[in-house]
Amino acid sequence: MSEVNQLSLFGLDLSGLHRRVVLGIHQVLWSDEVGLRAWLSPALPTHQLSELERVASDESLHPKTGCQVLLPEAQVLVTRMTLPASAEIFLEEAVAAHVASHSPFAGEETCWGSKIVDRSNGALAIEIIIVARSTAEAAATAVRRTFAPQEVPFGLSANSDRACIALNGYQDADLDAPYLTNLKQYVLRLGGALAGIAFLAVIPVIWSMQTAQQYSELLSETEQRSKQIVAVRGELVDAQERVFEAGRFFSEQVAYRPWLHRLAEVTPDSVYLNRLSIKDNVLTVSGLAANAADYQAVLVESGMFSDVTAPAAFTLDNRANRERFTLTMGLVTEGAP
Repeated sequence: MSEVNQLSLFGLDLSGLHRRVVLGIHQVLWSDEVGLRAWLSPALPTHQLSELERVASDESLHPKTGCQVLLPEAQVLVTRMTLPASAEIFLEEAVAAHVASHSPFAGEETCWGSKIVDRSNGALAIEIIIVARSTAEAAATAVRRTFAPQEVPFGLSANSDRACIALNGYQDADLDAPYLTNLKQYVLRLGGALAGIAFLAVIPVIWSMQTAQQYSELLSETEQRSKQIVAVRGELVDAQERVFEAGRFFSEQVAYRPWLHRLAEVTPDSVYLNRLSIKDNVLTVSGLAANAADYQAVLVESGMFSDVTAPAAFTLDNRANRERFTLTMGLVTEGAP
C-alpha cells in the first residue's frame, strides 16, 4: 500500500484536500469520462500477443507510434470490487489491499492493473487484473523481440468483461508522448489566446485612465477659473429654494379673517363657540348651543360651507343647560371674498 503524505497547516491535516486536488487533475487529464485524451490523441491499436508476428510483418498494421498488447486470458485473473464514490481518493490503496488478499502469487511476484468501469448510485465498480510477474516479463520480452530492431512503444493489457485494463508497471512512457505534446500545444495556444484577449481588454482601460486624467486636469483648471461664478450660482440656487419654500408655505395657509366674519354672521346669539380651527380647508368648531341640530342646519343653509357633519354625538351639558357639539365642514372658496 502506498505511503500517505501528511500535509498540515496550523495543525490542520490537509492530506485529504491534497489527494482530492490530485484526483481532480488526474480525472481531467486522463479519465475516459472527460475524454480530453481521446480528443487530443488517437486511440492506440490493440493486438493479441499471439498475433504480433503477423502485425510486425505487415506494413499496414505495423504500430509505429505504439500499441497495447493483450495478454492471453488464461494467464490473467480478473476480479472485481466496489467502493463508495467518496473513497476514490484512496482507490490505489484499496485496490492494492484487494490484490494482496486475492492474488495467488507472492507479493513481489504479483502485477496488477485496475479500471473504474461504472459510476452510479454513489458507488464505483472496479475491475482488476492480476498477472504473475514472470508472465508479464516474458510477454514484454517477446514483444521487444518481435518488433526488433525497431523500438516500438507498447503496453501490456488484458480484457475483462467490460474494459481493456492496462497492467501497471508495463506501460512505456512514450505511449503518452503524442497526447502530452498535443496537450502542451493546446495549452500554449489557449494561453496565447487568453493573453491576447487580456491585452485587448486592457487597452480600453489604459485609454480610459489616460482620458480620465486629462479630463480631471481640465476640470480642475475650469473650476479654478469659474470659482466665483460657481459661488454666485450657489447663492442663486439657495435663494430660489427659499423662495420656493416660502411660496409653498404661504400657499397652504387659509385666510382666517373672512371666514371668522362669515361664521359670526350666521351664528345665533344662543350659540357659544369655545374652540375653532382651520386645517386643509376644513373648519372645525366646538361649543354649546340650545339646539345643536338647529345650528348645524343654519350652517348648511348658509351655503358658505360644505359637508357639515358632526364627528361625535351631541351631549347635554347639565351645568350650562345646553347641548355640547363639535362640527366639521369644508370651506366653499367661491363664497370667500
